[in-house]
Formats: sequence, structure tokens, C-alpha cells
Amino acid sequence: MGEPWGLTGPQFLVVYWVVVAAVFAMTIAVRLVAGTGGQAARDAGQLDSYELAYLAGGPGRVEDTALAGLVARGAVRVNRSGTVTPTGSGSPGDPVQAEVLRGIGRSHKLSSRGGLGFATSDLGRRLADGLVERGYLTSTRGSALRRVHLLFPVVLVVGAVRLANGVSHNRPVTYLALSLVGTLFVWIIARIVLGSTGRGRRATRYGKAALTRARVTNPRTGGAAAAGLFGVGVLAPVALYGLMAYPDDDLGSIFAQHVRQPMSGSGSWTDSSGSSSCSSGSSCSSGSSCGSSCGSSCGGGGCGG
Repeated sequence: MGEPWGLTGPQFLVVYWVVVAAVFAMTIAVRLVAGTGGQAARDAGQLDSYELAYLAGGPGRVEDTALAGLVARGAVRVNRSGTVTPTGSGSPGDPVQAEVLRGIGRSHKLSSRGGLGFATSDLGRRLADGLVERGYLTSTRGSALRRVHLLFPVVLVVGAVRLANGVSHNRPVTYLALSLVGTLFVWIIARIVLGSTGRGRRATRYGKAALTRARVTNPRTGGAAAAGLFGVGVLAPVALYGLMAYPDDDLGSIFAQHVRQPMSGSGSWTDSSGSSSCSSGSSCSSGSSCGSSCGSSCGGGGCGG
């Protein structure tokens, strides 16, 4: 009687594990390429706040950073229920803020999961493509390559078919069964090596290094007073640490209640700027301090604007 598939059991196991090893080697290679973005970041230019925001938290963090700028400029206000509304006064400070202001429309809830559309805008795509080109962000092609781990199920199916064939012919299949279990463990390790299965973009090691340098330069300070001492603006803290780092205690607490803050990398929070004050039911004015008796919203540029 001929051997199934023209291979003895030991021969099939050799071929099987050579294929498993090859797929795992491809996993390691993809991880190395994706981790560097395919090229070193050669440009000596500084990354701006929006580029750092993209590296730290993706398009959503860019939207948060632009929102912080709009609040500080008095173009929008945020009330205690977490609703952002344009004020009709004040203007965006840059094209990203203008794009986000258009996304806000008549109003926007901070807790909304839909975002403000920056990720799919032409400006958002150009920002991401620029970071990819400079080696700070992985490309979508790299994300697709991360699906190399899906070759493991194919190998497992082939092994399972061979196992069923061996059982039907009363051949010994113990080592093959153990090999299938071993392949499952190798697949799990491959998934860990590749990270979160490659969905979306991520910072390369050059991007992560740039974030680390920026966080050293702009450490998280201890509140509005410390922010004033360090002279930090509103964009960099929010870009690096999220909206809860907005340099105003009252608005920071509102953001903490309503904004979903994904932790990315080694994130902590920072701050800046002075505080402002409100009397009960009135708008906040610059230079005063917003207490808990502030009305339902902070006018103008918001508290601390």
C-alpha cells in the first residue's frame, strides 16, 4: 500500500515543521520591517503638535489637540454636559483646527464615538502619509503584511486533513496530533510578536523615539500654576497626553468625565496656562479661577482660554 500523499509519517512531519518554521520566520521579518516603517527617519525637522498627536493617539488625538486650540482661541465652548458648540467669535488658528471646527458643526458631544471625520479628510490623509514617508508611522501596506499570521490556520487545516487521513488508514498519528497543538502555541506567539493583529497604523520605533523626546521636553506638570511657570501652550500637552491634560482644572475635569482617553505607549498627562474664575451662572473670564460654582458652560475660549 502506498503512503498517503506520497510521504511517510516522519517525512510529512519534517515538511510540516519546515513550513511552520518558515511562516514564523516571515512573522519575525514582517515585525522588523513594520517596526522601522521601512526606512529611517532622516529628516532633522521638528515634529509639530499635530504630528506628535497622530503618533501618540492617531486621528482622534489630532482632533482632541485641534479642539484644545479652538477652546483656547474662543472659537468653541464646552459645557458641563460635555457638549462642544461654536461661539461664533474667535477663529481657527490653522487648517487642522478649521477642519475640526467644520466637523463639530452646530454641536458635538465629547462622548461621541463617531469622531469628527479628520481621519478620512484630505488633510488627515496627507498628515498620515507625510509621517509614513518620513519613517515615523507604519504604512497601510505594513499593516496588511501583519496578516501573515493567518497562514498558520492554513497549515493547521492541512495538518488536520492529514490527521484524519491517517486515522482512516489506521496509521499512528500521535506525533502529528501533538504537532497540531504545538502549532497553535506557535501561532499565539506569532500574534504576540505582531502585536494587535496589525489593524490600522502605528508609530515606528523612530516615531516612538520622537514621542519620548517630546515628552522629556514637555513633561506632565502639576496643574495650571506649574503650566504657567513652564510656559507650555495648550497644543503640546494635549497632543502628548490627551484632553485631560488641558491646562485648566475646570475644563480638565469636564474632559475627564466625558472623553474616552485611550492610553497609548507610555502616556501620562501634562498641562499649562493659568486658571480662570466664574461667579455662579456667569461666563468665565481670563485671569480668574473657575470654581465648582461655574455655570453650565465657560464662555469665550472656555475656562483657561
